[in-house]
Amino acid sequence: MPPKQSTDAVSSLSDKKLSARGEVARAKLKRAAMTVMEQTGYHGMRIHDVTTEAGVAAGLFYHYFKDLKSLTLEVLSDYIAEARNVDVIEKGVPRGDWYARMHAHFSLVVDSYAQRPGLMRCLLQMADEDKEFADAIRRGYMEQLNWLVQLMPKLFPEAKFDQHQAFLVIYTLASSGEMMLRDYFINLDTRLHQEDIDHAELTELLTTVFYRGLFLENPPADKLCYTKNLQFMKRG
Repeated sequence: MPPKQSTDAVSSLSDKKLSARGEVARAKLKRAAMTVMEQTGYHGMRIHDVTTEAGVAAGLFYHYFKDLKSLTLEVLSDYIAEARNVDVIEKGVPRGDWYARMHAHFSLVVDSYAQRPGLMRCLLQMADEDKEFADAIRRGYMEQLNWLVQLMPKLFPEAKFDQHQAFLVIYTLASSGEMMLRDYFINLDTRLHQEDIDHAELTELLTTVFYRGLFLENPPADKLCYTKNLQFMKRG
């Protein structure tokens, strides 16, 4: 087996100074790798596939990347970083609108799975095979959830949450949606696909369930279409 390529090593490779022409060629290879991974998966990808898709000479590959794994790690790391840019995700969200804020995050995640299920499968495969990459993903995920964890004591002062309990609550709510998306878009579970549901409806469902789980109340009725009937899911 080839030696493991750490995310730090990937960074050092990507930081290598290149000419403008070199930067263009390198970017082409990364875009091509994303396309090939979507079509064939990481394990089916070959260097020839990537260079052909990029339209560059096969011999140029090793001028920019150590091997396919280092290229894959960099492509996936870049993709994750873009998906965690809170300023971009929440751009235009009204201040204090919690439903809109949650909806913006879920919309991005749903779009990622819907538009690039093959790439998301590769991401999960790489996380299974490379501990450092998996640890980096996990740290990033924890940091992404932490903004809400920090707000829990202010949102629910009577609950007297400590940091660990607040984190477990948020992690549990967020993880259930992630499992659903994997089964829907990657595993193509037949039960989940018994009826057609578009991506907007799926985003609304995930947002509404998360909102209800966190605030123990329904989102504003004027925000809902597909899940409007969930407001009747209450006892007493």
